[in-house]
Amino acid sequence: MTVMESNIENLRLITDNNQKDDLKRKDQLVRNILILVCVLALLFCESGCRNSSKQRSIVEPPEIPSSRTLTLSQQQLVYLDWHSPNRPGTKVTGKRIVPDSGVEFDIYFPSNATGNRTVNYVSSGQGGRGTLIGADIRGYEAFALKFTLVSIDGQTAPELKEKVAVGALIGPTATGRLSDYKPVTLSMVSPEKSLIAKTPMRVDKIRQIGFHVRMLNPHDWKPTGSMVTLRVEPVADAGAVPWPISGQSVQNSSVKPIAVISKR
Repeated sequence: MTVMESNIENLRLITDNNQKDDLKRKDQLVRNILILVCVLALLFCESGCRNSSKQRSIVEPPEIPSSRTLTLSQQQLVYLDWHSPNRPGTKVTGKRIVPDSGVEFDIYFPSNATGNRTVNYVSSGQGGRGTLIGADIRGYEAFALKFTLVSIDGQTAPELKEKVAVGALIGPTATGRLSDYKPVTLSMVSPEKSLIAKTPMRVDKIRQIGFHVRMLNPHDWKPTGSMVTLRVEPVADAGAVPWPISGQSVQNSSVKPIAVISKR
């Protein structure tokens, strides 16, 4: 072999080796790219799974009401139907819808003796239809109703000495009591004739809701019995109890027909 031929052969070998090295580098580059793609895909999948798991574990918080004060609508006042305590004594003997207002309740006190001076009139889990029981009222901080003393034994004179304590009653309480109320005093004197009673509360679901009435200064009342007519109304700008309760309907929650006071 001549020197020229030898040089040509060496050049060919070098070229072949360079081509093989290029192919090896290209193969390695492809492998590296594939490995990187696989790693990125795994990381993306793992991240997506974690986010999905976090999303599934999020519990929707209860909707916060626009008003922190709870009240009863006129229709809900009609559904109060249980005396607590349920025993002989003071009773609601009649109720009437007042258009564009609330509901008037006739409350009979049989005497001014102990045991006949007070009553809670409610929708309760203890008895009655319990129409308003179980409503979710998380987010509210107080329960309020407007009370007006309409008459005592049909009389409306401001000279009448008789007074009653009334309150917006709701339960259970944060301390475990069945219910609670913060009373206000009503009389036939103008400043005390109509007032709003508001009870602070921390309740998730209603167990008992309604109003409390109590005779004050029993010696000012007739021992033979008295009839008090009390008007109860929703409080303006307060939120009504969410209703009908889940699983109930207005049609299913039947009550006895009551009178409606005609507009004059």
